[in-house]
Amino acid sequence: MTMTLNEAAKSCRKAKGTVLKAIKEGRLSAPKDVDGRYEIDPSELHRVFPVTTTDQLEKPLLTPISDHENRIEIERLRAELKAASTLSENMAETVADLRKRLDREGEERRQLTAMLTDQRTERGAKRGWFGFLRSV
Repeated sequence: MTMTLNEAAKSCRKAKGTVLKAIKEGRLSAPKDVDGRYEIDPSELHRVFPVTTTDQLEKPLLTPISDHENRIEIERLRAELKAASTLSENMAETVADLRKRLDREGEERRQLTAMLTDQRTERGAKRGWFGFLRSV
């Protein structure tokens, strides 16, 4: 099976111009088809542009995952999502509870402050040194 110029360039990780230059210089033999496109044999291409181990390492390794493994992964992700959702709900409840407590404490503080203020102002009379009322 032969490759086009574009496929050959992708296969050897070179620019199309580089592969075309090798053809024009005669280093790579590639006849043209009836439409004028180059038919490049893969073995001929790799003779001129050998596949190196680094090229092979750069290619991603695709490992097929079975449907069973996909289902397991989906269930794991669902469990993680449920746990995160539960944690989020718990945190929201805690924040709401803390806000209520803070509001109650603030109201209680205002009431106590008002009581203290009222006690001092209710007794408009001045007290003497020993706490006896003096008439002014």
